[in-house]
Amino acid sequence: MFNNLIKSAAFFLLIHILGSCSPKIGRYDTLMDGIVAKPEVLQLHRDSVRVTVQGAIPLSLLNQDSKIYLYPEYIYGEGSLRLGEIIPFDGAYTKNLVEAKVAETIVFPYLPGMEQGELVIKGVVERKKGVFQAPNKVIATGLEITPLLTRYGQVLSDQPIPDIGIYMTKIFQDMNQTETRDFYIPFEMGSGQKQNPVFQVSFTDYLIKGEPGMKINKVVVTGLSSPESKDNIIGLAKKRSDFISERLKANRSLRNTPVESMYRSGDWFDLRQLLTDYEGITQEQKEEVYTILLNGNSFASQLASLQKLPGYRNISRDLFPMLRSAKVSFELENTRLNDVEISAGVFALLKDQKPLEGFGEEHLTYAAQNALKLDEKEAIYKKLAELYPSEHAFNNLGVVYLNMAQRELDVRKRNILITDAISNLTQANKIKASSITLHNLGRAYLLREDYFEAYIAISEASALEKEETNEFLNYNEGLRGALDILNGDYKLATIRFNRTMENESNFFNKGLAYFLSEDYLAASENFEAAVQADRETGYGFYGIALVAAANGDKEALMENLGKAVERSEFLKEKALKDINFKNYRNEQEFINLFR
Repeated sequence: MFNNLIKSAAFFLLIHILGSCSPKIGRYDTLMDGIVAKPEVLQLHRDSVRVTVQGAIPLSLLNQDSKIYLYPEYIYGEGSLRLGEIIPFDGAYTKNLVEAKVAETIVFPYLPGMEQGELVIKGVVERKKGVFQAPNKVIATGLEITPLLTRYGQVLSDQPIPDIGIYMTKIFQDMNQTETRDFYIPFEMGSGQKQNPVFQVSFTDYLIKGEPGMKINKVVVTGLSSPESKDNIIGLAKKRSDFISERLKANRSLRNTPVESMYRSGDWFDLRQLLTDYEGITQEQKEEVYTILLNGNSFASQLASLQKLPGYRNISRDLFPMLRSAKVSFELENTRLNDVEISAGVFALLKDQKPLEGFGEEHLTYAAQNALKLDEKEAIYKKLAELYPSEHAFNNLGVVYLNMAQRELDVRKRNILITDAISNLTQANKIKASSITLHNLGRAYLLREDYFEAYIAISEASALEKEETNEFLNYNEGLRGALDILNGDYKLATIRFNRTMENESNFFNKGLAYFLSEDYLAASENFEAAVQADRETGYGFYGIALVAAANGDKEALMENLGKAVERSEFLKEKALKDINFKNYRNEQEFINLFR
């Protein structure tokens, strides 16, 4: 291969010398008369261009003294791309030689600016007398890059940067809802008052210190009494409630805080609550107790039945003393848990490397979900993934990195963010495979311009959805259809868009798929639907102009292209280079559209 490169370089050097120092040799002017390109207008498929160079060399130029070489080259702007070497005749001449055919398929990568290029063939004849160059021949002009108009959430110069990816969300009824802290203030059996100090140390400390970020909205004191004969006294529960309430109202820590007083006696409500977490009896014994407490009999009858149970001794020993009390319930509001402040508060703690005291998984999830800035979301989801690893945390962190990459101009930093996104989304999918995570993986590969892997991930996401009317499926199929266009599967794309949500970008993409399939009537219908859905983007008008150009309708072309370029600088730049408008490019009316 190295020798071939040296040989090619030598040929081009000789060509240059011959072209600059020698007159043209008329004998070889017809060398490439029969060489053509199929198609004559090159077309973009995925990220490359495919063209076939075919034809034949005139028999009169073939003899055993010569070898013929063709060098295809794509010339565009200030650049050019050499596309290898074709040898239609290697000097193996016989009297039975009929023709020297050329049939070579060439694939080369698409590079920005190629849409206005030319595919040129350079011919060289090598003879014993020397090397001769035939006149260059242009066999294809321009490149059709209409598939690049496909809308899939990419960044365009004159439009806001769209958010991409799907966050997994949780529904929070009300993160500001009150929480309750219960304390039992014990009394001596049969007593409605307490000797000083009234409150135990833990309760006094709570009154003074409270909880970080918690505001006491209200205090409810409930006087209780136990079913024991010395404590089951009429009016005792109320005395206990009134006694504690009066002292709380006088407490400086509860100034301006409402204190309500109530009491309960002669029922089992509080015993049932205590039984919930009680482990002093078996579950079977608990069931026996509940059966009695809920049988609807009188309090005295139920007490008599309880006293016959095997577990009664433990209950009376462990739980009855807690009923010789006043229950103080603090109704609290977590003032840090609101849409405006929670995200910034958690982010500030993380930024300063301070402990997240008082914040659990639900709080962090709520904070991340309501954070408005990507750096805040990143910090909170990273901590969430560290403390409470789940597909939810890793997926959402991956989506954060997707949107950071979407906004990053530095190529190296952008690639790092895409890699971080793929890493977190892959981890989420390992924990639990889901259509949302696969969709986001497809988005990440699309940012990397790896259309093959993107299509696989997006297709797998659709495969996990069973209901045809599923909202996610309809959304995902829109992206899948866009990838079909980029992959050159235009017919399949038109089918795909029948299952998508009806919005401006999907209507436009569907019209584009029909246009590239040369079904101009269906294309026009969908482009018009895009205009009806949103007139301001300009894309629907541009699509109608494409159809008008294909149909030779100059009036419709000028009218709609004018509306498109008026609304979008991106489309304005695109139209100036669009090969679909090449027949009108030199007309004054066309030129006036861009002034």
